[in-house]
Amino acid sequence: MSKRTLLAVAALSAGVAIAAEPESDKIEKVEVTATRSATAVDVQQVPAAITVIKPDSLTRYGQGNLTDIANLVPAMSVQEQGPGVNNITMRGLVVRGIVPSEVQDSSLVAVYIDDMPVTLKSGNPDLKVLDLERVEVLQGPQGTLFGAGAMAGAVRQITQKPELNDFFGSVEAVGSQTSRFGGSNHNLRGAVNLPLKDDVAALRLTAYAGNDSGYIRNQYNGAITNAVSTNQGRAALRLKPSRDLVIDASVTASNIKGGINDAYAGLAPYTTFALIPQTSNDNLQLYNLGLNYDFGGAQLVSSTSYLHRDTLYVTSAQYPATAFIFGGKDPLMKAAYTIGNAVKDFTQEFRLSSKGDGPFKWTAGAFFEAGKRDTRQDEPTEGFDARFAETHNFPGYNSQTNELAFNTNDFFSGQQNTKSRQAALFAEGTYTVWEKLDLTAGLRVFRGTQDFDLRFTGLFGNLVGATPAAPVGQPELSNSSATSRGGNPRFAAAYRLDPDHTLYTSVGKGFRYGGNNQPVPFNFCGINAPSTFAPDSLWNFEAGTKNTLLDHRLTFNANAYLIEWKDVQVFNKLPCTYYFTQNAGKIRSEGLELETAFKITRRASVGLSASYNHAYATRTVVTGIAAQNIPEGSRVPYAPRLAATVNASYYLPVNGVDELGFLGSYSHRGSAYTNFAAAQGSYEEIPSSNTMNATVTYRTGAYEFGLFGTNLTNGAKVSDVTANTIAIQPGNLVYMVRPRTVGLRVKARF
Repeated sequence: MSKRTLLAVAALSAGVAIAAEPESDKIEKVEVTATRSATAVDVQQVPAAITVIKPDSLTRYGQGNLTDIANLVPAMSVQEQGPGVNNITMRGLVVRGIVPSEVQDSSLVAVYIDDMPVTLKSGNPDLKVLDLERVEVLQGPQGTLFGAGAMAGAVRQITQKPELNDFFGSVEAVGSQTSRFGGSNHNLRGAVNLPLKDDVAALRLTAYAGNDSGYIRNQYNGAITNAVSTNQGRAALRLKPSRDLVIDASVTASNIKGGINDAYAGLAPYTTFALIPQTSNDNLQLYNLGLNYDFGGAQLVSSTSYLHRDTLYVTSAQYPATAFIFGGKDPLMKAAYTIGNAVKDFTQEFRLSSKGDGPFKWTAGAFFEAGKRDTRQDEPTEGFDARFAETHNFPGYNSQTNELAFNTNDFFSGQQNTKSRQAALFAEGTYTVWEKLDLTAGLRVFRGTQDFDLRFTGLFGNLVGATPAAPVGQPELSNSSATSRGGNPRFAAAYRLDPDHTLYTSVGKGFRYGGNNQPVPFNFCGINAPSTFAPDSLWNFEAGTKNTLLDHRLTFNANAYLIEWKDVQVFNKLPCTYYFTQNAGKIRSEGLELETAFKITRRASVGLSASYNHAYATRTVVTGIAAQNIPEGSRVPYAPRLAATVNASYYLPVNGVDELGFLGSYSHRGSAYTNFAAAQGSYEEIPSSNTMNATVTYRTGAYEFGLFGTNLTNGAKVSDVTANTIAIQPGNLVYMVRPRTVGLRVKARF
């Protein structure tokens, strides 16, 4: 194995990399597979906004999850409430925050591992074991090649593939300390490449085990509530039975146990109040089989994937349980709001791409997906039956017997089961005219169906026919089905002034499937909600330029976009705590994005990426509830207007063969809000954040040592806010970012 040297940039913010050899003063060419073509292509030649991130840009700071990736991509934002409880936003295309119990809210940003989709709205998996080669972040609709889940963009995590002839590996240990109520953190990561038969077969094994301290203190008992334990493993096998056929198979398994990162605004910083432990448990298995066959003039790719994921989130619900059932009177009830999801998903994609240097290049394929998601909600509450019997003069009351709840002392029980199927055909072709102008056209046609079954029981589930004065009704039942079909076209033109300067423009459509609403009891909530909601769609208009300057020492990429989003799936949360989705209104998103990297000298580099976004309702959205109407011109929630990241690196030779590196990054995210307008209620500010990270590394032979610090100024504090609607609750729920963490890292390669 040849010596692997350090990359000279902390983040490839311009979609380009500094050359692997520090002695070079050139910016390294970066190739991507985002176009789904037979071979990787230079990102500077792709007529789209794509940011590429090398894994070292994250691991040198002891990082690696989706939030850390977002800090390097200004057009991307992540709200996070706990391990695997997150929501990704791009280019201001968002209308709601995280609602873990809402199974109908489809994702707007697709998350892929190689060719395997793993997206789950409000719950994208947090995988640290992927042994990545790079991350490709595609901004803007990617519906033609990546489907309905990529309406706002896509995040592609590209893994390292087994090498057939070399034995090598690495071991990395990290220890750190978190400030505030935090403590010690530690993790161990290992990878090994095992050739099984030269030129024919190899196995790559990776493993990750880590424990991250909590940093939220529970005022009730003094416990630190949100520690995280992660155990993950991955095995990847590559077979090359002939010169033309390559088979890749992989298995990834993950178990993450943690808590919830919530605190109360009315208490001391980083402090919550919970009568019961708040926990999360996320078990995930991913299986993938990929076949790549070279026909000579074309290349066939088949990707077969299966995902099995079980999650369980338990949060303390003492305030809503006490307020809604017992008028907010003491004592507080020990209520556990549990949400469990069992997700199974199968996908199959076939893709055929042209090869060769001719003027016409094309890709065509077919995609099929079948999924099942069973969601179980429950609110077991200690002493509930006896207290309800006493306060409502109902001797012998039993929530299981009288209200059909899952268990006794259980005032809400819910089951939501969905089955979904989708099929699509897609094709995209590029024709080169005059050896300078690339004209691209693509289309994806699709059809999707979802079947939905719901059953709510317990006192707070039996609201069909109930009124506020007489809250006991009958179980809520719902059975419905929704089918959507359509097409996503895309057109692009790229003009190469010369090999280093490209102008481009593109027009593309994004699409999202419709779904089924939970029933809303009219007598209790006073509104007739629709049983289903239709698809929504958008058009993205973009123009940009990609440039390599100063003898390949500087890259400068910039673009402007305009997005028109219609029939928007608007979320309506009612005062009775129920909610529904309807198609209403239009949203316009306008923005600018800039990415640049500069190799100042052979050993010094800087990079800058920035974005400005203005997304707003272009007309008043009438929801049927005056207080929920969205005023014209209202800014979309959860989307900062301004974001920027600056990074710098400098390397010094030591003793001729060793190397000392200094790297740092600074990221700013502007403030955002949790609703469109204050008049709607639940309108709170998510404050701006300023994240500063730094690391010093020393490389000698096969060993690397690092001292790092993340969130050094504690300038990033709040990731998300849930507005308070309960008088007895001590303020809003605020979800806290991990405070300042300082640590040591040791890595050995063999």
